[in-house]
Amino acid sequence: MAGLGIRIYTDEQVFRGLAEALRNRGYDAESCHEAGRANQKISDDAQLAYAARTDRTLLTENFRDFLRLDAEWKRAGRDHAGLIVTTDLGEFGELLRRVERHRDTYPSSVQHDTLIWLDPSPTR
Repeated sequence: MAGLGIRIYTDEQVFRGLAEALRNRGYDAESCHEAGRANQKISDDAQLAYAARTDRTLLTENFRDFLRLDAEWKRAGRDHAGLIVTTDLGEFGELLRRVERHRDTYPSSVQHDTLIWLDPSPTR
């Protein structure tokens, strides 16, 4: 499996087809839609808890809420499998390439309990 062991969970902010596209390239990825956790008003905290329980790094464009949530979890001594945050790139292909580059660069041991911004430099 590609991606240095990082398992991705995408929240509702991320393009719905990203997890499938990543799987098609050999990565372990699941979307909140596939997990049956979309369109149910599930809190960000509950989404992060699900990702932590399933040992998945959560990928989101909701950086404001998850920056705060990461700090709250750290203060409370709660661990997660990692957070990858990005801004809306506006193009699916560019987001896919940046996530692939991230997953091929960072091992899961570095990602654990860490918030990492997706590299903003273009992939082309």
